[in-house]
Amino acid sequence: MASSNNTQWQLTEVKSPNLDQPVPVVAALNLPYVNNGHRFQTLNIYLPKTNQTNNLLGQPVANLPTYSPANGIPCWQVHIHGGAWRDPELTSTSIEPAAAHAFARSDTKHPITAIISMNYTLSPFPTHPTLPYDPTKGDSSDPSRDGHHPDHIRDVLQGFAFLRTLGLYDDSYILSGHSAGACLAFQSTLRAPQAWGLDAAMEPPRPVAVVGMNGLYDLPGLVHDLGSSHASLKDVYQGFQSITFGPDQAKWEAPSPSHVPVDELEQRVKSGKAPRLIMIDQSAEDQLVPTNQADRLEAHLNGIAGLRVVRGTQCEGRHAAPWEEGYMVWNSVQDILKHLG
Repeated sequence: MASSNNTQWQLTEVKSPNLDQPVPVVAALNLPYVNNGHRFQTLNIYLPKTNQTNNLLGQPVANLPTYSPANGIPCWQVHIHGGAWRDPELTSTSIEPAAAHAFARSDTKHPITAIISMNYTLSPFPTHPTLPYDPTKGDSSDPSRDGHHPDHIRDVLQGFAFLRTLGLYDDSYILSGHSAGACLAFQSTLRAPQAWGLDAAMEPPRPVAVVGMNGLYDLPGLVHDLGSSHASLKDVYQGFQSITFGPDQAKWEAPSPSHVPVDELEQRVKSGKAPRLIMIDQSAEDQLVPTNQADRLEAHLNGIAGLRVVRGTQCEGRHAAPWEEGYMVWNSVQDILKHLG
């Protein structure tokens, strides 16, 4: 388990294109969640700037601040970024526009007292326009970009194990994910670690709710059933999914959230290991992901007895708009809080 003793709380600013001014926050940046890990085995924590959090400046990160939220109401948000499991320029900082909206006004009353954003090991990206990486062509080894399924899930679960040492517990947080990060959010919570060949002890604290935005949920469908609107992307999806999940497409269904075994998930619901609420949000204008991805996940999860599933209404515009604009991610969190009552 990583030690956070060398990482201190600091004052920084976060920005959104929809806010006139940067928003000051107290943050812990590039906090390692494993010992001797690489640059992407880290996470960021953002807190509102208040009299209480000002007292943390310069102090080592020891726990997640909380202010006794009401029973069953989460006090933290954990986010997993997208980037097709491979983009080194899309990192944990992509949550900052959402954090700016969350913490822009000190007089705003909501229970979220920290926003946490995870990095994770990426897969090779041979065709990246400025930072290509292809170890099969002789590129110098980079462990941070040499991952293959289930390495991404393993890192997310290791991140949760570290957050547990800082105080994360069942029902204390909302888990959000965008694109491939939405896939990871559901993979890490709808199935047990053993499904990925990992130790049962890596089971994360249960999120009270999970929201996926513009997510990738049916991996075979992203190649074979894109529909006429997105058919031109078939080769792109086939290319990076073959690197991430292996070239055998027969194995792509198993890691797809829209194909979680019904009996397995129903057992998790019965044993209290599933979230209380699932929200699935998809922009109709998304140029990269067809709406049938969200439709399939929603239909599949609606068939699970005892699982509450709702469709989100915040995502609009292009694929990256939710995290780029910030307010869609934050509005989705507020919608979840309303659903939780």
